[in-house]
Amino acid sequence: HALYDHEPTIIHHFADNNKKFKYPHIASGFGLTSSLVSSLVRKIIEDGGPKDDFSIDASYEFASFILKTDTGARLIHVPNICIVSSSDCATYPRFFHACGTSVTTENVYFAVETCAKYHVERVSIIKRTWAKYATNIGYFSDAADKYLPDAFVVLNTTQGHCGKTHNILEEADKILKKNNFNWLVVSDDDTIFSVSRLLRVLTCYNPNIPVAIGERYGFRVWDSYYGYDYLTGGAGVVLSAPLVHEMVKPGRCDCPSSTTPDDMYLFGICLARIGIQPIHSPLFHQARPSDYAIGYLASQEPVSFHKFWMIDPEMVYDEWFAEEDESLSVTERHTEL
Repeated sequence: HALYDHEPTIIHHFADNNKKFKYPHIASGFGLTSSLVSSLVRKIIEDGGPKDDFSIDASYEFASFILKTDTGARLIHVPNICIVSSSDCATYPRFFHACGTSVTTENVYFAVETCAKYHVERVSIIKRTWAKYATNIGYFSDAADKYLPDAFVVLNTTQGHCGKTHNILEEADKILKKNNFNWLVVSDDDTIFSVSRLLRVLTCYNPNIPVAIGERYGFRVWDSYYGYDYLTGGAGVVLSAPLVHEMVKPGRCDCPSSTTPDDMYLFGICLARIGIQPIHSPLFHQARPSDYAIGYLASQEPVSFHKFWMIDPEMVYDEWFAEEDESLSVTERHTEL
């Protein structure tokens, strides 16, 4: 099932490919001839494979690799390879199903990373949308003011944010221990969630062991010595309480500098050091709905989107998440710790 970009998008590094460049919807499955596989293997052996620094969208990047190998292969769209189920489908992806007993909002703590500059512009939107369904939520900023008087004040940096995020983990660890919470969700102040869908995802994981869940990216993954996977922060990162406890131990995940990229270091290099493989969920999204192919989003029920840039975030929440979140029990009370 062929996808294509309607316009250049950040998840594909704003590559100026037109609609003629198509890439397969991986969740639906796709096929390769044995001769093409052989050609690709030879190319990888000869050249070592793609050498891009960042691996973000495997489907798009794989299709780009095929295009660059000069095999003459082009993706053939087959309508029976579907993105949603119908009677004439050969394949189609299933929607996500919860794995077992429900996880309640009382077991989850949300830590929103912000700064005074965005208390009105962003935090107010979060409070009007998904935060209404988060029983336990705290806002971590460089200052407390009349717009956010209950903010936790932490170190702030204009770039990288490793020092700030590490401070948040330290404060959140105390909150998790005090209240016996199972999960920590670290969120940017321009991330939009469905709390209800997030809780369903968590039913598939054991909170009593170190677990990290989010949207996994790769940095120089072709280099077995220097490359690593990491969870991208904008999509939201979910950490089990035991993993948070481990990460804040002295010397365990101390930032090289306060401006080191927080997600790449804390949710990549540090996790590898601890021996934890980050868990990828395709339901978490680092970008806006408009940054993804229409067919790609049609086959899933997203948990998050990121960035308020050139969109109406409340409209996005209403379109994608509001109805789902309203299904949460009306008896659940909202408190801010």
